[in-house]
Amino acid sequence: MKTLLYAYGSRGDVQPYLALAYAMTEAGHEVMLAGPESFRPLAARYGIPYFPRDEELLNFYYNDPDVADWLRNQGHDYRATAKIRNRALAKLGEFMAPRFPAMLRELSDAAEQFGPDLIVQSYEMWPWEQAHHVAEQRRVPYAVATLFPNMVPNFSYAAKFVPPQWRMPGLLKRATYELPKLVRPIGHRDIMEWRRQTLGLPDRKGVDPLRTVDGRPAPVVHGFSSSLVPSAKGLPANAVTTGFWYLPTPTSFEPARDLVDFLDTGSTPVCVTLGTVRGTDPYRAGELVVEALRRAGRRAVVIKSRGSIEIPDPPEDVFVTDDVPYPWLLPRVAAVVHAAGVGTVNEALRAGVPQVACPVHNEQASWAMRAHAIGVAPKPIRNRDLTPDNLAAAIRLATTDPGMAARAAEHGEAVRKETGAATAAAVLARVHDQATTAPLRH
Repeated sequence: MKTLLYAYGSRGDVQPYLALAYAMTEAGHEVMLAGPESFRPLAARYGIPYFPRDEELLNFYYNDPDVADWLRNQGHDYRATAKIRNRALAKLGEFMAPRFPAMLRELSDAAEQFGPDLIVQSYEMWPWEQAHHVAEQRRVPYAVATLFPNMVPNFSYAAKFVPPQWRMPGLLKRATYELPKLVRPIGHRDIMEWRRQTLGLPDRKGVDPLRTVDGRPAPVVHGFSSSLVPSAKGLPANAVTTGFWYLPTPTSFEPARDLVDFLDTGSTPVCVTLGTVRGTDPYRAGELVVEALRRAGRRAVVIKSRGSIEIPDPPEDVFVTDDVPYPWLLPRVAAVVHAAGVGTVNEALRAGVPQVACPVHNEQASWAMRAHAIGVAPKPIRNRDLTPDNLAAAIRLATTDPGMAARAAEHGEAVRKETGAATAAAVLARVHDQATTAPLRH
């Protein structure tokens, strides 16, 4: 089986799909992952063939001040922040428009290069998630792989665009999935031109990434754990929950000697990592974190990520590094302070340590709320609301509350027993085999 996996986003968005690709390779399948250019070296470390995609849009999203302002203010009064939101979305639209046709061509170019007989699309409702058209053109089976419980219509989780703090009954949650169908998809004209000119397909109305070309529900693999996300009510039979897709630590990894010495000397530190998306100014964030650690009386390993936190002159009880594999580091710390990206929340969950979630935007807030709901983290603090006092208080609670530590350990034990990536690989193999014996009707 030759599988082409498409993913796009930050490391937390892409690494789980690399884990899935690795599990499929371990099961004896050929796999190519198509993702942002900067993750090619990471894929090479695991021996996974990689098709690099342009990431100018990602860099703009991470670094533009108006977009950062919009993300920081998500969760505030919706009408009061309308100008901020509209300005950021207009800039994003202007930046994406001339690049979108090339992003679509990357989808078909990857398939042309690899020649897959199964196509799997990561899914977060972004306009560039159009691999179902490629599957139609190549007449191969297609599946959706998502890390989120609010992509497939159900009665427990509202659609992903709904702010996580909104409360509503199950019927209304289910109804939110119908709203996007009432508006024309972003980039529709470019998509139809790509279908005609590049794929050689006719225009087709109502193309749904959650359905195959013959109208049947597309197979969906859910890459999250029921320990973090309880099963949804009304989830259709075509959607399977497998557990999160974890990437093993590379066998070649050798921790820096000074990091090992830091961990082995003194009290158990916490880990601080504020993610890819910038919230507070990185230098101000560094000052705030150092002061909060001082007030909490904790040592720390600080991971700079893509520069969301900068500490140019750290005190001796703060170790600053660019990157350390979470599976190696997190079991060695007392708690993890993070921005609540999906990957970091799940890595901390597997490590069995308490968490302190400081989300920047609404997607992160939704995961932060889940961690708090299962009792492994204090109440989230939005990045924009961080102070030395409230962060220190959260760190103290996470590192001293025996109930929180016990719940984190319990969930960690349960998650470590799951085989999410291997299970998803087996599900996708069945999708391929069933389509081979009963081909799709094109």
